[in-house]
Amino acid sequence: MSRTFSSFFVFPSMVFLLVCSFALSLESGGGVSAQTTQPASRVEAKLSVEVEPYCSETKLRTSNARIRWSMPKETLEAHKLTALVGARQSLEATVYRDGFEKGLLVSVPLAQASPERPLRALVQEKEPKVRAFQFSVIGYEQPKEARAVEGGGAEMSAVVEGLEPGVNYTWRIAIETESGRIVSESTTSRAVVCPADMVPDKPAAKPAPRPAARRQP
Repeated sequence: MSRTFSSFFVFPSMVFLLVCSFALSLESGGGVSAQTTQPASRVEAKLSVEVEPYCSETKLRTSNARIRWSMPKETLEAHKLTALVGARQSLEATVYRDGFEKGLLVSVPLAQASPERPLRALVQEKEPKVRAFQFSVIGYEQPKEARAVEGGGAEMSAVVEGLEPGVNYTWRIAIETESGRIVSESTTSRAVVCPADMVPDKPAAKPAPRPAARRQP
């Protein structure tokens, strides 16, 4: 009798959980729901990030940024990484104060990107819908002419296109390692305002003078 009584209550509980899960799936559009909490991560001081804002040379009034990050060799080895190339890396950005701590950010899982195949930012908050988060990564590579990296380490770079002019962005790099998720210290930069190259209007042509009317004799 006791077993039957227990099963009677366990089964409805399972049904209730399934119904809740289905409802949440419908609410999120049936896809992967937006993350509202950040996974546990540790700040790696040796993972340095530099941001260089600039205006696009191919698109008018388009604010871009070139982001470089590097890690010395001994730090790579400490995290059991042979190189930055091939590691699971993400570029994260926020325009909010303490946005990383509050989960108000966007994240771009880095892979091969190009102007023909840009990587869109993935929104991590429920209702962002802000223009500042609508940017893309159009380039991601190991620089051909690598600068001197401390301890003979590695360097990577990414090109971000379509930033909101005049907005302060805070950036960081996240890397998945065998010992856990590490992130760089955050770096803040302001997206530049890019004036358009306006072509001056040509002056309107003056109408030709009308011939004078002849007087009748």
